[in-house]
Amino acid sequence: MDKIQKEDQIARITVLAETEFLPATLSFVKEGCARLGITDKATEQLEVAVEEACINVIEHAFDPDEQGSYDVIILRRPGQIVVAVEDQGLPFDFRKFKSGKESGLGVALMKAFADELHFLNLGPRGKRIEIIKNLPSKNTEDYINAKKEGTIDTSCTPVSQDISLTVRLMTPDDAFGLARCFYRCYGYTYSGEQIYFPDRMKERLKNGLQISFLAEAPDGEVVGHSAISKDRRDALIGELGQAITDPRYRKHHILNKLTDCLINYARTSGMYGIYCEAVTLHPYSQQTILSLGGCETALLLGFIPANALFRKIQGEQQQKRQTVIIIYRRVNNEPVRNIYAPSQHQTMVSRIYQRSKLDRNIINVTSLKKQAESAESSQVDVTVKTELSLGFMCVLKYGDDLQDLVKFRLRELCQHRIDCIYIDIPLSNPATPEVCVSLERLGFFFGGVVPETFHGDMLRLQYLNNADVDLENVNLVSDFGKELYDYVIKAGRDAQQLA
Repeated sequence: MDKIQKEDQIARITVLAETEFLPATLSFVKEGCARLGITDKATEQLEVAVEEACINVIEHAFDPDEQGSYDVIILRRPGQIVVAVEDQGLPFDFRKFKSGKESGLGVALMKAFADELHFLNLGPRGKRIEIIKNLPSKNTEDYINAKKEGTIDTSCTPVSQDISLTVRLMTPDDAFGLARCFYRCYGYTYSGEQIYFPDRMKERLKNGLQISFLAEAPDGEVVGHSAISKDRRDALIGELGQAITDPRYRKHHILNKLTDCLINYARTSGMYGIYCEAVTLHPYSQQTILSLGGCETALLLGFIPANALFRKIQGEQQQKRQTVIIIYRRVNNEPVRNIYAPSQHQTMVSRIYQRSKLDRNIINVTSLKKQAESAESSQVDVTVKTELSLGFMCVLKYGDDLQDLVKFRLRELCQHRIDCIYIDIPLSNPATPEVCVSLERLGFFFGGVVPETFHGDMLRLQYLNNADVDLENVNLVSDFGKELYDYVIKAGRDAQQLA
């Protein structure tokens, strides 16, 4: 498996949409996944989720007199096994499931069955559900035991600033040292669990999905790290994150040096920009990216689970979900885009663009003679990160059924206790102001702007599913950050999402 450096299709079968072939299909999934090194328990969980997805296709994707078929695909991605079910049958009809019957998404949403779940519209190619399980890997403790290195020293005696540190590009061989550094800072509570599995980190680095710089002490110990993560190797924006400093080296200004290296890398590689989901429990990550020219574009309440622990910063584990603020740093000229901001948010959206210096033409929708025509059926992709209890919807195409479809998906996510749900709508579509109003009627409220995603700039709205969010320990560095926070809080209260 070491030769796999990207997404690889391991196997694909086409099956008649008839229940009598379902046992053979599940045997295919079981055998294929077992050969990729997944555990028996994880294989059983995948079988249950895949069975539900297949039954959903068999029962609902084709007319009674139609002989349809569907594909089951086994994929290997860095650190993951993916089983995808695709069909070119009838577009998804949520009306069939209003009686409360599962849509195929529901069973797979169970935390025990999937680490991630994607429900994708493929347009003329039909629809696809991806059920994702992380591959088993040795964690930090396994490596420590194997090397007989004992426990990790978690003392925090400051190290003299006279000690010279080396800042360099990370290699796959540094993955174990990085895991030790994260343990020193977070214990085992960091939300990006791949950090604790060096083999998964190695695969991400080899596949170009992550570019990391680290700080190294004279004895070779990793004492700081920051990275750009990408959805795909050729992505033109990336997330700046995984930024840590060993508590003993907090006065060495490591993050500024690492972030400066990453910005230079992004610029020379032709990326448009980088963004950071900066925590608000402390000011350090905000200060770093803001000092290097970043600007706040969105604020997401409850984005971080309550079990995340910041050693030597907060003192003890939080009991509530924490907030992040998205900060975008432009590094190269991006395309000029026309933006259709909802009138109720136009002033704030204009402020965000003005401060971030993005080249945008904000068009007053009321001056348009006609709104953009919508399609008969909407396209909404859904991604669920079960461990973090986060749900994401991305609207790819507006249709007459959009409000009802989003309402259905929202109810489905809420019923399965997904705490925080976000929906992205394209700011390049003249119909977005009207759509925003309809979504706010469902309880969504303003989150901000996410620039230069795969689909262009997106307006992100958010929904809290009775999530217990900490609104007291929100520390914002800039005056604009505080202004954005006040705006989001008011929007949430207007939507009756905040007490």
